[in-house]
Amino acid sequence: MLRNVEFSVAEGELLGLIGPNGAGKTTLFNVITGFVRPGAGRIFFQDRDVTGYPTHRLARLGLVRTFQGARSFHNLSVEDCLRVARYRRVGDSERDRELERVVRLLDLEEFATEAASSLPAGLARLLGIAMALSTGARLLLLDEPAAGLSAGETGVLQQSIRRLQQAGVTVVVVDHNLHFLMNLVSRAIVLDAGRLIADGPPATVTAEPRVIEAYIGGRDLAGD
Repeated sequence: MLRNVEFSVAEGELLGLIGPNGAGKTTLFNVITGFVRPGAGRIFFQDRDVTGYPTHRLARLGLVRTFQGARSFHNLSVEDCLRVARYRRVGDSERDRELERVVRLLDLEEFATEAASSLPAGLARLLGIAMALSTGARLLLLDEPAAGLSAGETGVLQQSIRRLQQAGVTVVVVDHNLHFLMNLVSRAIVLDAGRLIADGPPATVTAEPRVIEAYIGGRDLAGD
């Protein structure tokens, strides 16, 4: 349950969301993206009240999320997965230009004709993000994108997310890998028991006593 959680995300920002298990991170994502209707409070996207909007309507506005684990059409190629994700947005020529842009942005060119089912974990995760981006995402919420990835794959993922931000996409990332997340974002918010307990630069947030106590029971977060 979320309790009076209030924050804003600036256009073009790269924001991290952390908190211990059960803090409400996934619930917050579900509420923002229309999978759960809030019992109270309002959600605004680009100055529009979108509280209670269904997920498909939010996606058409550009508010899109990924889920834990890679999700794609395993029997399709990488480029066909992206075409399906983009299908209802634009005509053929513009769709193809957008597909090329997304493939370049996430460095998937050499894998464009490969079957999605053949991709290793890191590339499969990038494909899931590319599919979300192909819908026309302006605000992209990434749910534990680094889960289960190797150190090398995590490094590639960091670079890819930074390129998304540089391309003008606003990104919010939740992940349990603090080294990955805190070296990626410029600002972090922290939830505990459904409440927002900290908001600020990663180094400041991870040094706050309330965060240290809530998140890891007293161990220095900054050194994690």
